[in-house]
Formats: sequence, structure tokens, C-alpha cells
Amino acid sequence: MPLNKKRVLSLIMISMFIYTGCEDDHDHDDDDKVVKITEPATYTFNSRFADGVSSVSYSGQVVRNLLINDIKTQMGTDAGTKNPATLVSMMANDNADRAILSASGMTTVQTKYHDISTSHLNDRLTAVASYTIPGYDANAGALVNGWVQETVANGKTRATGIRLDQMTQKTLWGAISYWQATSKYMSKIPGDDNTVAVEGKSYTAMEHHWDESFGYFGAALDYNTGYTDDNDRKSSPYFDSNSDGKIDFKTEYNVGWAVTAAKRDLCTGCDAGLDFTKTIFDAYIKGRTMIVNQEPLAQILEQRDLIMATWEKVVAAVTIHYINDVIDDIDAIIAAGDATVTPASSATADYENHWGEMRGYANGLLYNDFKKIATDNLNRLYVVMGTVPVYPTGGSFAAMQTYQGQLKGEAKAILKASYGFSDANMDSW
Repeated sequence: MPLNKKRVLSLIMISMFIYTGCEDDHDHDDDDKVVKITEPATYTFNSRFADGVSSVSYSGQVVRNLLINDIKTQMGTDAGTKNPATLVSMMANDNADRAILSASGMTTVQTKYHDISTSHLNDRLTAVASYTIPGYDANAGALVNGWVQETVANGKTRATGIRLDQMTQKTLWGAISYWQATSKYMSKIPGDDNTVAVEGKSYTAMEHHWDESFGYFGAALDYNTGYTDDNDRKSSPYFDSNSDGKIDFKTEYNVGWAVTAAKRDLCTGCDAGLDFTKTIFDAYIKGRTMIVNQEPLAQILEQRDLIMATWEKVVAAVTIHYINDVIDDIDAIIAAGDATVTPASSATADYENHWGEMRGYANGLLYNDFKKIATDNLNRLYVVMGTVPVYPTGGSFAAMQTYQGQLKGEAKAILKASYGFSDANMDSW
């Protein structure tokens, strides 16, 4: 049957409608596609929601790392003064005019802690109040505040030989920076939204929590590329990346765990390929890139788990390093032949310094809810280490030798078995 003009016109209009509708749907699909990025060389990520704006923000983490770093220095300055005001103020970060001690001798963008953030340490210690440090039967907040008060009252070395400044700083690295980075922020990733920006911000919840964890690691944005090697990251922990003649604590400075990881990579005699710094930093960048690209959560969590497992190995490795130092210090004391040495003497100074670092760093192993070391093994490690250094008694080195043997044998065996470290690493750290 021949088509009349009206029927032909109707068919043409229907065809145009169908074509236009399909074309509109196709354009909409293109708009919804994720614009993927390649992995950057530095920890630099632009917002998916605002052109030309960074989506990276972790000022609070930077200032807390600096406060922890500087409190040890201030404890040495205030030891025995009977005046705790400065240390108490630093814990609270409540003085807008307080200068950053880490900035001494440098030209920096920020000169005061409040130039970075008003965030403080006390609320972070409250967050871990439920964690009791074995052997001391108290949480980190109670212990640290007590150690600070004791230092200004009596000096930085307790009569029993505990170096209060070392115990304070190293315990804070674990209870605040390490716990916040792993147990708090990385635990949020599986449930975080990664589709819309947090209200008023340039990042998603998942992006921000990932960045806050990275901030507590303490690495400069160009940690992999701005430094010649791990010795450079350790000895000169800053690099003027933008050549403005100033160091920006937010972007151009390594502190805390980032420096510790570099120190443990500097290991003559350790396994070839040992590279804590690169493993952790690469995983932070790779995971953050996956988050921007909205890759499957399972793949993002692989990078998260790599970070947490490697960081825990850093905590274990630095503990082993100071176990080895304590063992050597005991050898030196015994070799000197004076079985009347007492705590807080010149003959025991290195021993006490290293013992405080050993036990303080070991405290940090408690603060990762994803930790690989079994709780029973960790508790036994604390028992073997004890709560105070061991000294000669009754004119005999027997007690020190027994203690040294327990460190050599059981303490190191626990850490070796828990993390699969080689004999070369155990002996060389």
C-alpha cells in the first residue's frame, strides 16, 4: 500500500526522535566516565571537583609530627627546671606565638606551629586511652604526662635508668602517628564514599582519610625523587623542591616515621632489595591514584595492606636495631670491668639512651589493630624487655648477662618469627 504524505512525515519524525534520544544517552554516558590519571612521581593530586585545586590536605598531621619531634628537644632543655609550662603548652599546642623548634637554623615558610595548624596531641592521646601499655599498667596519655612532669622535676634520666625523653617521644610516635595512620584512618577506607566531595571541600572522604594516613608517615611530597638516597632523607630531611629559598613543612620536610624508615634501609649486611621507604611511598601513591580513578575497592585495599604491613616491619626493625645496641652496650659495660656502675652515670649513658629507644619504639607495636605479630608474642616481648634497664647487683654482672641473653635469644626470636626477617637483617639492623 503506497504511503501517503502524512504517514511519511510521521515516520520521519519518529526516526528523528529515536536517533536524538540515543544520541543524548550516548553523551550522558560519556559525561559519567571517570577521567583517569597516571601515577604521579610526587604525592600531588588535583581535585576531581574543582579545577586547579589540590585535593590533598593534612595540616593537622604535619603539626602533630613536628610537636612530637620537638618535645624530646624541649624535655632536654627543661629537665630539672621545675617548670613544666612549656612542655604542657606544646602538648596542647595552645600558644599561637610558639616557634617551631625544628625550624632552627633553616629558612622556612612556617615559623610557628600555628602557621600550620592548631591541632594538638592531647586529644589524640585520649583516642587511645583504652590501650594499656603492658608492664606499665597505664595508657600512653597518663604515662607521657607523668614523664613530662617527672623530667622537669628531677631530670631526664630516672633513678632507675629510664630515659624519659626517649620513652616519651618514641611512645608518642606509636600511640599517635602510627595508630592514627593505621588503626584509625586506614580502617575507614572500606566504608568511605568516593563519589562526591565532602561538603565544602575539594576531596572525597576516601581521598581525605588516605591523605591523613600519609601525613602521619611524615614524608615530603617528593620523597622518592627529591633526595639522592636514604642517607639524604635521613641526614638532610628537607629539599627545596620549588626553589623559593624556603622549606615548607607541609610539602618539603621528612619527619618521624619517614626518617626512621630511611635509617633502617641504610643497613650494611642486610638483604639485597630491602627498601621500606620506596615500598611505603609507592603504595601510598599507587593507592591514591586508584582512589582518584575509582578502581575496585579490593585493589585499593591491597595497597593499604601493603603500607600497613611494611610500616609494621619498620617499627619492628627499629626495635631490633635498639635491641642490638643494648646488647652491645651491655658488652661494653662488662668489658670495662666495673661491676659497681649505677644508673644515670656516665658509664651507663649510652645503655640508658638506647634502652629508652628500644622500649619506646617497641611500645608502638601495640598500636596497629591490623598488626601481624600475635598478641601473646607481643606481650611476651614486653616481659622479656622489662620496664627498666638491668644493672650489676652485688658486684656481679650476672643479672645483666642473663638479661642480655634473653634479648639475644627470646626477644629477637619473637620478632624474627613474627615478621620473617632473615638472620642477616636481625644481625645488621
